[in-house]
Amino acid sequence: MRNSLATLLFAALSVLVASRCAYGDGCMMLPREVGSSSQIVASSPRQEALLATDGRTMQVVLQTWFDRGPAELAWVVPVPQKPENIRQGPEDMFRGLASITTPEFYELRRRSGWGLSCGCAAGAGEAALSSPTGAVKVEETGTAGMLEYAVLSGRDAGKLVDWLNDHRYRVPTGAQAVFDRYARDGWHWLAMRLKPDAGDWATAAPQPITYTYRDSRLVYPMAISSLSAAPHNEILLYVVSDRRYGCGNWANATINEGDLRLDPASNDGTNYAAVFEHATRADGGHAFVTEMFSNWSLFGYEDGRNAHFNAVLDRGLLDNLGNGQCITRLRAVIGPAQMDRDVELRPSASQDKVSNRFHLAAVTAESPTLAAVTPLLAFGALCAGVSLRRRRGWPRGAGIGCILLACAAFAMM
Repeated sequence: MRNSLATLLFAALSVLVASRCAYGDGCMMLPREVGSSSQIVASSPRQEALLATDGRTMQVVLQTWFDRGPAELAWVVPVPQKPENIRQGPEDMFRGLASITTPEFYELRRRSGWGLSCGCAAGAGEAALSSPTGAVKVEETGTAGMLEYAVLSGRDAGKLVDWLNDHRYRVPTGAQAVFDRYARDGWHWLAMRLKPDAGDWATAAPQPITYTYRDSRLVYPMAISSLSAAPHNEILLYVVSDRRYGCGNWANATINEGDLRLDPASNDGTNYAAVFEHATRADGGHAFVTEMFSNWSLFGYEDGRNAHFNAVLDRGLLDNLGNGQCITRLRAVIGPAQMDRDVELRPSASQDKVSNRFHLAAVTAESPTLAAVTPLLAFGALCAGVSLRRRRGWPRGAGIGCILLACAAFAMM
């Protein structure tokens, strides 16, 4: 009998110790999804870009949300070298990327039954994108899905403004000074607008457009966006390469899981939005948050490659990346004042992975007094059960019940 009693006591204490240890390292915690930051979508224009590089060739996929009708949509994107292979991008790519890279939040509970808006908003007009004006050279024209485009070159920003005005692009005041920053360095220009028969919506997100250029620099042209910026602009960049990327001339931040807590009153169930906003205040608001980095082969060029996205990136670029394909997600919410510089993207000094999943401990509803007394009550039930078990008749059965109840209580702590 004493051996049996000792065994019961050892088993009960083992459950108690195991449950305490499991709670400390999270092994016994059950995740319950609270929400994701995708539930907070900026009401102002949103710029999304995928930038892929093998160190020699750059491929860019752009999509921008506009809060004006497509009949008025037209914009100019500066490119470090001549853009090539201009075509329509996959319609649902950015939605798919967001669904697997957006920060997700999980509440840990104990197991217990208790489009790049890069510049000049303009009128569509009827003028053809054809002949140059002065020093501006039209190197290529064409269409990409619902867009028509012209590739321009020229180092005279004034002549570029003249060409845009002549072709019914209403250039905003101050554009020439911004254009000059790129023209002096010999950048090319990709002028785009919706075709007249593209339809009409109150808010538009034209299908993505993609192009490549040959250069060792990976740059997101932010300064030109100041010409048509909203008070708050969400910038979401995905970099595909063989390593983690960050900003060379903007501050880089990450979100520490220890700074997050559950907040049922928020849209995503946490205080992530407030922590994110605080992180982006670095360097006068010139900061991007790295929300995810992983060596993940998301992109392929044929069925059967086991990639999430086929036929997006050029085959030659993917072949150069081989099995070393990685993706970095960078995000910022900024105002026009912060759009005073482009975003120079460079390999990060740290290649540590950044997870987009956060596991937050649940806030217990128990009062501190009850939480402290519960183990004592369970231990008291155990002692009472051991005492009653020595007797005959119904007290013995009640004793066994008390012991089982105490063990269950210890397991749930």
